Amino acid sequence: MKQKKILFLASRYPYPLIGGDKIKSYHLLRHLAKYNDVTLVAFSFGTLPEKKDIEAVEALGVRVFPVALNPLKSGFLTGLRLQKEYPLEISFYLNSEFKNIVDNLLTTEKFDLGIAFFMRTAEYLKEKNIPKILISEDCRVLYQSRSYNRSNNLLQKAVRWWEVMKLKPYEPKITSQYDFVTLVTKEDIEEMKKGNSKLKYRLVTNGVDIDRYSPPENFSERGLNIIFTGKLSVWANTMMAIKVAKELFPKIQSEVPEANLMIVGANPPKSVRELESSNIHIYADVPDLAIYYRKARVFLHPHDGASGIQNKLLEAMSAGCAVVTTPTGNQGIYARHMEHAMLSDSDDEMAEYTIKLLKDDNLAQQISESAREWIIQTHTWDVVFSQIDGVINELFNE
Repeated sequence: MKQKKILFLASRYPYPLIGGDKIKSYHLLRHLAKYNDVTLVAFSFGTLPEKKDIEAVEALGVRVFPVALNPLKSGFLTGLRLQKEYPLEISFYLNSEFKNIVDNLLTTEKFDLGIAFFMRTAEYLKEKNIPKILISEDCRVLYQSRSYNRSNNLLQKAVRWWEVMKLKPYEPKITSQYDFVTLVTKEDIEEMKKGNSKLKYRLVTNGVDIDRYSPPENFSERGLNIIFTGKLSVWANTMMAIKVAKELFPKIQSEVPEANLMIVGANPPKSVRELESSNIHIYADVPDLAIYYRKARVFLHPHDGASGIQNKLLEAMSAGCAVVTTPTGNQGIYARHMEHAMLSDSDDEMAEYTIKLLKDDNLAQQISESAREWIIQTHTWDVVFSQIDGVINELFNE
């Protein structure tokens, strides 16, 4: 691949490495900057990044233009734009300072390639006369539709309905501005095709650091521990954590009284903190999730919606946790049932599989080892880099 001058736009500043989108954009920048001249324009929520965080990205060889996004101002402006065509999640990221920086860079410098990471930044390269790739990650119509269907909260349901209504015309329109659109699952690609079948969609999955997320030396260190992780302030993760603790764990504990549940993640709300008991442990804002994966035998994941790929499962499987999840939780991972993970169609089945893994050491260890091997084959960062390089090479006929 010949060296190129690349303009990379991100809706969240990619450092520190907290959150799947920040981790992926950081690693893509790390890879692209090895062989190309890369400029990053990225939003930073609330305030500008700290100097050390700017220097961490500059150390990759990336030129950085951070833009502080004021949430109150953005929220107010989003309200004023309700009658326009933009979904709320797009309107919130429409920012004059960000636009001026991008426009100025494209006017004063010659870029070979523009990359918009997430649809939230897609507007800024719209109608720009350079080759463009949109790293969309997931189909937003699919995500919001599933979120609408699973929500029981009236406000949540109203917001999701609004987003679906706006996204159905908007998503096909904005993606048509790009030469290639990449997504993390085959399911998301098929949904995108329903809106616009003529675009060039490509699979660029997510990766995991297999050295950091590695198994313990001895399987016995896992004990009878069950784990659930996630950014706990996110509504979907809050709901899953509560379901695991209140609905699934009691069924499991009735058969395996010594079992323990660990709920680990950032910013747990009161509803999650209140789950703490003698057998349920809440670990908030921990510096290293890998430590907790190594202590767990089973990752319990009652996923029932959304789209895209579950990065938490990539981490857990890399660390050798035996995952019990649903078919939608397995999207983009494509683990085989009873080989790499246990895939359930009901809550009763999910509890039954977890009990089986807690009681059967041989089965748990077999799933653990197969899960890690599957991730090594399919979801290392080298796999992701090969996929994005393939898209760029195809775009430039190289």
